[in-house]
Amino acid sequence: MSMNTAQNFAAQYELVNDWLTGIVNGFEEDDWKLSLAPGKNHALWLLGHLVASDDDIVLYLGKGDVLYPHYQEIFSQGKPLLAYEKCPPASELKESLKKVFERNSKIVAELREEEFDEPHALVENYETDYFKTKRRVVMAWQLHQLYHTGQLGAILSMAGKKIYG
Repeated sequence: MSMNTAQNFAAQYELVNDWLTGIVNGFEEDDWKLSLAPGKNHALWLLGHLVASDDDIVLYLGKGDVLYPHYQEIFSQGKPLLAYEKCPPASELKESLKKVFERNSKIVAELREEEFDEPHALVENYETDYFKTKRRVVMAWQLHQLYHTGQLGAILSMAGKKIYG
């Protein structure tokens, strides 16, 4: 049975969520302070960044508003690295991630095939917008999520924890 783009995206979204959740649940409190290199994003900032980016995909899809606008101010693309001590606690970010996943899972499951070729909801100039369509936004966004999930997995591995059971 072949799946269309909408079905593939929904299935991949659930797979990425499961993978990220498994990695996040492997962290202990002190592990959130770790980073892949000195002065680079620590694990807690990466978690917040993933929450913010998963939250704002609804804006591009035209499916609602972000649940956590205050995270956009802290963790969005281009924001400076916030010191570990100034970040919201991991327990709060993990609960926020769970709520964003729950909301997005419903939205993603309801996407129609024809929506993927529509301009994304934030496009200002279709000719110059690199992403142009919802399909391209979704593809780049999912790669972004996987990239940072991999970083968290590497940090967890550096901490001597098993990533998969």
